[in-house]
Amino acid sequence: MFWEQLGLIGQIYFVLGCVASVLLLIQFILLLIGFAGDGDIDIGGDGGADFDGDADGGLGIFTLKGIIGFFAIGGWVGVACVFGGLKDGWTILVSIICGFVAFVAIGLAFKAIKKLQANGAIDNRNAIGKVAEVYLKVPAKGEGHGKLSIVIQGKLVEMEAVTDEAEAIPTGSEVKVIGLIGDICKVTSDLSVEVALPNVETNSKKSRKRKQSAEN
Repeated sequence: MFWEQLGLIGQIYFVLGCVASVLLLIQFILLLIGFAGDGDIDIGGDGGADFDGDADGGLGIFTLKGIIGFFAIGGWVGVACVFGGLKDGWTILVSIICGFVAFVAIGLAFKAIKKLQANGAIDNRNAIGKVAEVYLKVPAKGEGHGKLSIVIQGKLVEMEAVTDEAEAIPTGSEVKVIGLIGDICKVTSDLSVEVALPNVETNSKKSRKRKQSAEN
């Protein structure tokens, strides 16, 4: 009965709403856990379009997520209009307007989430030169990985660790991070060793450099 009451246009809106809502939910979950891609379209201040998801000064609302949101909200609004007895023309007009509002709102919301993630991202290079505590024994001479607890950018994180020392470094020992092998810390039990600190740029510095390059 429900399906028949919708009619052809209502059935189309119902299918669009269901499919788009599921896709939008999946994308939102993936974004929260860090698996979303950066293939958004940014509209820069000079009117040119590009596909760089990290462009400065862009509106950043023309995204795949926003398009899916357009069909999700537009679809459900269309279904509501059909049940409300609106004529097909008004149903299409109202659903397009509501879909466009959702398109802009969702695009801006996802852009804000991505900025929060970028600002809170941990740069492992900040571990170099810091003292950490071993909580899982680090095997001797790079024969395996141990683990350590270390504070980076104000956050307590766990990282894998290796050492070139002849003896294993036991749990509870303090070590100094003297380098990185990929995302694995290279450590030593000699806390007095001097370490050359890497030049780690902050997001704000990177943004200023991009803007200066654009102005030139």
